[in-house]
This record gives sequence, structure tokens and C-alpha cells, in this order.
Amino acid sequence: MLLETRDRSELRAALLRVRAARPRIDAAAVRIDTLCGRSDRPTTYLLCLFVPTPGSPAPGSPSPVSPSPGRGPGTG
Repeated sequence: MLLETRDRSELRAALLRVRAARPRIDAAAVRIDTLCGRSDRPTTYLLCLFVPTPGSPAPGSPSPVSPSPGRGPGTG
């Protein structure tokens, strides 16, 4: 988790900082959770960034799956 805040403008500023620091960031790697508030608990925003383990594909990237036998070009 990168940030937990009740201030929506602070959330937006943090998201802009992440995008500026990592211009090639995949949008699927960013998660914003909104914990809806009630009268006794204010709304809270969480900004999270997925960090893959080394060697695993990033979210949204195609997975390296080999084609099934008989399903390649020129069959059928």
C-alpha cells in the first residue's frame, strides 16, 4: 500500500506522483480502494501498487502460453 488518506485531493496528488515517477506503469497494476464512510467513520481511500515477483508477468500482460496442438495457423 502506498497511501491511506481521507483526503481525495491527496489521493489524486499521490497517483500523479506515482505516474510521474514510473511513466511506463501499467494501469492494471494500480488499485484504488474506497472504504465508504458512515456518520461515525469518514470515507477512506487506499492507493496500492501491484509489485510482481521477479519472473512473473505484470497484470494485463499476455501470459506465455504455448498454442494447443492442432490449433496453430493453417489447421482447420
